[in-house]
Amino acid sequence: MLIHTLKKEARLIANDLHSLAVLLLMPIVFMVIMTMASSQSQQSIQQSLVLSVAGENNSQHSLVITKLLQAQGFTISANKSRTEQVSQLIINPQFDQQILMRQGTSQLQLIISDDLAPQTRLLLREKVKACLAQLKLYLYMLETGDLEADAVIDEQINAVITASDVNYLLIDTPAKALHNPALNSIPAWWVFGVYFIVLPVSLTFINERNNGTLVRLKTYPISMARYFYNKACAYTLVSLVQTALLALIGCVVIPYCLDLPLLSLNSLSLSVIALISLSVAAISFALFLASLVSSYEQAIVVGGGVNIILAALSGFMVPLEIMPSNLAALANGSPMYWSAQILRLIMGETMTHSFWHYSVLLWGFSLSCFSAALWIFNKKMRNLTWN
Repeated sequence: MLIHTLKKEARLIANDLHSLAVLLLMPIVFMVIMTMASSQSQQSIQQSLVLSVAGENNSQHSLVITKLLQAQGFTISANKSRTEQVSQLIINPQFDQQILMRQGTSQLQLIISDDLAPQTRLLLREKVKACLAQLKLYLYMLETGDLEADAVIDEQINAVITASDVNYLLIDTPAKALHNPALNSIPAWWVFGVYFIVLPVSLTFINERNNGTLVRLKTYPISMARYFYNKACAYTLVSLVQTALLALIGCVVIPYCLDLPLLSLNSLSLSVIALISLSVAAISFALFLASLVSSYEQAIVVGGGVNIILAALSGFMVPLEIMPSNLAALANGSPMYWSAQILRLIMGETMTHSFWHYSVLLWGFSLSCFSAALWIFNKKMRNLTWN
């Protein structure tokens, strides 16, 4: 019966363009769009560091400030007015007075463009602070004689940058593939796509109830629990095929097209366990939601809405480290978060006990959802009659 159920469900999905779009097209499009957007983020942020400097006559070191800003990656704009939305650094009078003695307070005004994202605004402010720290080092080196006052300005700037460099203090660790901003989101959107199997599962149950299939099954010598179990197994196999295709696209095709390192799985056996855990959790959750809905509209709203909310709470759309503590605690209890963490672990170079921790949580979640779904399904079947 399992083979026949699998053939039936596969045939239904293959003939339903909506189901194919939900299972394959939508996750692939999400994965490609988010990966492409992340691959350009660093370049876009760097290009957003445009700054105009006003009040140069108020400081004899304004040229040094400009050079240091450029060394920090800023593009210095010639625009001095606020008619164009460009961030501006205004040097107030008496800026040079006692700057080394920390008495020249509030001598600079930084006006950041409202068009910049909050993350870019923070980066811009921190880079301006780093520039001012280098300016204080420049003045200190002039006083101590470590810097020749009559040297060319570019040579002075290079000497200050060299003196302020602290990279030698850090151990240079090799970057991993998932450390790349473009590839870091692939496990998350991979999981997001797999969990959207709730829509085809829900639509199948609704169709079978509306066309009388479930009523006719009550006349057959088969228990509804067995029928439900076979359907769950069939959809788990479908989910595994979907998971394998998304793995191929996310780990091989997208990195290859972006000329980035491929995402490799560090253990075949653990990878199999991870993919099965992911598919079983997604199917169990889908069966639970499918057992609750009674119409196409409910399936779309509940299935799609719950998945999007879970993705938002799982750190897919907003990183956990910038979430409030209460939302981050909710994310740590999300099955999507556990699934994404398992995928990240099998893509890393080292395996930790967290893999088994998240696996146990996923299987516990799967068992709870499947048991609840079976109970609700049996209850509805007892109340199902001929129309």
